[in-house]
Amino acid sequence: MDKDSIFNAKDGFQPLIKKAKKKSLKKIIIVSTIVTVSIFMVLGITFIIAYNQMQHSMEEYSSVKFKQSEVYGANIHYDKSTTSYSIDSAIDQDQYVKDIAGIPYTWYNEQTWFKIYDSPTTIYDNLITSTDSRQFYRNGQRVVNFYVPGGKKVEDDRKLLQSLASTSVVEIGISFKKEMNTNQVLKQFPTAQWAWVQNPDVEISRYVIGDYAYGFTITSPEKGTANIAEDVKNFEKVLTNLSQKDEKDTDVEPLIKSIKQKGNVQVSGIILTGKVKDLLPLIEQDSVNYVSVGVIVPY
Repeated sequence: MDKDSIFNAKDGFQPLIKKAKKKSLKKIIIVSTIVTVSIFMVLGITFIIAYNQMQHSMEEYSSVKFKQSEVYGANIHYDKSTTSYSIDSAIDQDQYVKDIAGIPYTWYNEQTWFKIYDSPTTIYDNLITSTDSRQFYRNGQRVVNFYVPGGKKVEDDRKLLQSLASTSVVEIGISFKKEMNTNQVLKQFPTAQWAWVQNPDVEISRYVIGDYAYGFTITSPEKGTANIAEDVKNFEKVLTNLSQKDEKDTDVEPLIKSIKQKGNVQVSGIILTGKVKDLLPLIEQDSVNYVSVGVIVPY
């Protein structure tokens, strides 16, 4: 090999070549590091933004579900919620109960899957089932029905109620022959727990499944008309709130419209719970058009 070749290890160009190689390698390492860090930063920021959006979605969804539980589902109350998190998702489980004469009866659990890259998905919902077009069941228990006022008298669950042991604790839904104001309701049914407010534009069939009915809890019927007026005020406030949420409940808008047209909240039916022997006299009132037996808790 020629002694002046640049490949000659002993020539004078080798230090320059080594220096250039080191500088080039250093640049490659720096550029690679910057690119890698930049990629991780972008991914990290994207993940944080997506996770925050998921959290916002969870908060908004939970807020709507909580508010909706105040006005939706006959005698169904939100009880508690638990959340399990993973790196890119979360599963929220909500428990709903019924108040059966002071006994908290677990009605159903609902699981919702929240993801950082998609909208919420209900992955477990204990749906109601039916063997016919009228009577529905959940967890083996009967779901109360309501019968739209103005319809002709039809066969109901009076005989079933009368056949139960007098000490059995039951839930019954009573549908009126015609709508009543809240003062009339309390006068005739002083132990009413929940009031059904018919949604004319949505509930177009004769029967309304109790789990999908709108209404409000009568928090303290023994306190009389002043207290139920507060219940009605809260009912209207929650309906308005639900109509304005990002996760809107679109069914409340026709209900709000109906209330405004009537001038006040009119009650089409109620939920009562208690021992059979205490409920039997109440269903004999002239205003009662239809009786539906729900949860039965034998002593």
